Amino acid sequence: MEKSFPKLDLVYFKMRAFTEAIQMQLCYGNVPYTYYMAWEYFDKPWPEMKKEIGFGQLPVLIVDNKTHIWQSGSIMRYTANLANTCPTNEEDRGIADAIFESSQELFQPLNATINFKVGEEYESLKKTILSGFEPKIFYFNKYLERDNSGPFFLGRSPTYCDFGTYHQLSMIRVLEPTIFDDWPTIKGFLSAIENLKGVSEYLDGRPELVGIKEEPKLIIKGKAVPTGMMPD
Repeated sequence: MEKSFPKLDLVYFKMRAFTEAIQMQLCYGNVPYTYYMAWEYFDKPWPEMKKEIGFGQLPVLIVDNKTHIWQSGSIMRYTANLANTCPTNEEDRGIADAIFESSQELFQPLNATINFKVGEEYESLKKTILSGFEPKIFYFNKYLERDNSGPFFLGRSPTYCDFGTYHQLSMIRVLEPTIFDDWPTIKGFLSAIENLKGVSEYLDGRPELVGIKEEPKLIIKGKAVPTGMMPD
């Protein structure tokens, strides 16, 4: 019997940031959803809608045209149940949640640096982020190496913490493409995520981010448009 899913509308902005892990997870679980820019879904500028949506934050997931779930972590956990990426064991759920939350604190302000910053400000933030890299990545690498059951944090099947961590690591790799050359376990983890069915197709088809550090843009429907929270 084919599994039934609620209608899911994911609303955000023009950037590669807080919806990436969510979308990878949904694609991996073969869960249908529709992605909208805020002005497309609400048919009005985001500043006019802000006070009406959750705590005035995006992304927001709208379920069956009525229930609004905001905060990317909350959306990840909700969609993990749909995509079967939430551990069934209570202790494992606690560990997955701890890893996910730790990944979100890894390299601040990573998303903003890559999506928006240019020139000297970009270079300064890049230097700051990379200077704290090894002490932080050490613990993720250590947890992946704790046994041989991998390649994911909780064994052979991905859980939602893997997608959240992947996004952060893939973004820092944008800053410095060779940064994981001395971390083979991390490289294996990244490759394992990228080769998951559904995820590989999503990564191949998502808007390309170009002009980093000079004039960041996304290639959407063949057109280069500035990253940001406003229409083209």
